[in-house]
Amino acid sequence: MGNLGYGAYPTHPGEVIKDEIEERGITQRQLAESMGLTYSVVNEILNARRPLTAKTALMFEAALDVPADSLMYLQMKYNMQTARRDSSMAELLKKIRKVAAVL
Repeated sequence: MGNLGYGAYPTHPGEVIKDEIEERGITQRQLAESMGLTYSVVNEILNARRPLTAKTALMFEAALDVPADSLMYLQMKYNMQTARRDSSMAELLKKIRKVAAVL
């Protein structure tokens, strides 16, 4: 299928949330406490070391009024771009395409 127009670097939703709280002057610790999460969980999401889940997206939406579906879309795009860059996944997809071409 070639290049489908994906950006060079995937954007993790944590980056968007981090920018949002910095703009509002909210600390990660304050955000975590308001959401009932530990600081480490929020920090890992904001630094792209943990994926956003539907539940945490809804929690961020409630806390910051950032649409959960937009955050989940970013997470899905991030996951897809990350998977596309995985060399073992690329090899597996190549093998699947060869088999499928013969069917």
